[in-house]
Amino acid sequence: MQSSPFVLTEPIPAPETAEDALMSLMMALGRRMRQRQPGDVIDYSAFPLLKLLSHQGPMRVSAMAHVLGLDASTVSRHAKQLEDRGLLERTEDPDDGRASRVTVSERGNTCLAQAFETRRHVISSALDGFSDDERETLRDLLGRLVQTLLNPADSGDADDSADSRTTDTQEHSA
Repeated sequence: MQSSPFVLTEPIPAPETAEDALMSLMMALGRRMRQRQPGDVIDYSAFPLLKLLSHQGPMRVSAMAHVLGLDASTVSRHAKQLEDRGLLERTEDPDDGRASRVTVSERGNTCLAQAFETRRHVISSALDGFSDDERETLRDLLGRLVQTLLNPADSGDADDSADSRTTDTQEHSA
């Protein structure tokens, strides 16, 4: 029996700050991205592993765990499950014959591309009411935010606080 979708009876309050708006976006978008979509072969929890390997190429499980900030046993378990489903392939590590590397299989790449396209459609539908200019502005601002989050030292905050500490130290020692 299918239930009808729940409809909110009260409007969600508008965020008071850009930070609040981003946190609301992340929660809502995260929820939508994690939902099982028609035709999904890959569980959303496997996306980070597959996406990392699709960009970086073959890696040791320990290196993947380090990059993803996860425990090696967790990554190993997920990698084994993906390998058993034919989404990953294991190869010998050319640098160390005792170790192995995993890489995304052709089937894994196909399934990952389909899953991302399905989710891209969800986002595209949410942006239907945005003008081309609004979409371009959003793309630019989000791109800048992503770069700042990935490279916090480049954001200028580290330099500002270092300058502030130097000035404070000079004032106190004078």
